[in-house]
Amino acid sequence: MQRIIGIDIGLRFTGYGIIDFVEQKEVIVEGGVIKTDSADDLHIRLGSIFKDLDQIYKKFNPQITSIEDLYSRYRNLKTAIIMGHARGVACAVSSLNNSPVFHYQATQIKKMITGSGRADKMQMMKSMGLRLNQGVIKNEHVADAFAAAICHKMMSESPQ
Repeated sequence: MQRIIGIDIGLRFTGYGIIDFVEQKEVIVEGGVIKTDSADDLHIRLGSIFKDLDQIYKKFNPQITSIEDLYSRYRNLKTAIIMGHARGVACAVSSLNNSPVFHYQATQIKKMITGSGRADKMQMMKSMGLRLNQGVIKNEHVADAFAAAICHKMMSESPQ
């Protein structure tokens, strides 16, 4: 068995999805969203993400972390920098919990899950729901996090 946590990092909403891979089966362990208050200062929000993710790691002990990579087309440089901070927090928590981090482009994850690197949010929620026998995953951040975990599993099994 292998336990992978996928993380869809965001400052306001950070989605996480933990999947156990047992032989050829994908079993949902936990999925959810860490929410921060946009009225709070940046350091408070980053601290909240850190604390909540650390509790999740300690409770579920994922062996591997898969995180969506930052993309390069942010309209606002400040947004890219802030997202980098949030992503750094997730990487630090992973490291402190001995879970190596693997990074994948959003288009790569979408293509692995839906067959199209340009899949929209609804396609991802439907595809992940069908794949995991959940109907439709109702939260886009959770669906993206589960997709990141599955993408890593698929990539790690493909011949290089």
